[in-house]
Amino acid sequence: MTAPATTPHARGLKDHPFVRWLFGAVLIGGYLRFIRMTSRVVYDPPDCWQKAQADWPVIAVSWHGQSNLAYACIPDTSNLALLISNHPDGQMAAAMARSFGYRTIEAAGTSDARAQASGGLAAFRGMLKALKDGTTLFATADIPPIPGRNVSLGMIALARRSGRPVFAIATASSRRKILTRVWDRMQMNYPFSTIAFVAEGPIWMSDKAVSDEAYAAELKAALDRVLERAFAIADGKAQ
Repeated sequence: MTAPATTPHARGLKDHPFVRWLFGAVLIGGYLRFIRMTSRVVYDPPDCWQKAQADWPVIAVSWHGQSNLAYACIPDTSNLALLISNHPDGQMAAAMARSFGYRTIEAAGTSDARAQASGGLAAFRGMLKALKDGTTLFATADIPPIPGRNVSLGMIALARRSGRPVFAIATASSRRKILTRVWDRMQMNYPFSTIAFVAEGPIWMSDKAVSDEAYAAELKAALDRVLERAFAIADGKAQ
């Protein structure tokens, strides 16, 4: 006997493509646009976008918990791609990203180890192809299930294999709440803020004498520095 088809209600509203689009593109994307529209953005250094374009394409990375605000502050998204999980939460993020004009590259989001390995390889190849085609990538440096604020060695492998430089990026709003009990210390941003967008780079990772772990430590230090700097600028405490 053929099993009955699973209905959207059985899967849960969160799994329905329309609901993912509604939450991602309309609600999350709309809220980020409202924050951006009602806030003043300070870029540090002021020419950081122009500096990154001089080395285009690049790999731009931020910590996971505070990446969403950066998506709304990038001056031009026409030649950028984001790595997105095919998990329902990732698909909401994908809908949000596409509403801003980003391309998306899907990563694995399944519990099956073999499928996840093949999916991860496909995503890695997709990122390499995007970079080869001249598209800059925007990704988070810490990827679940590793603990937050630790750089995934996959980012180092991508930089080595592609030969493209890495830029560390952080954003912070003056009106915010940090969810300290969440693995990635997620940053909730509020409108009518001063937003700091801080970038550091380029960081080249082509020296074969330097280990992946050493490059990961260097990138972690850069990400921590730009985040601390972003908080200081947003809070009016920068020197």
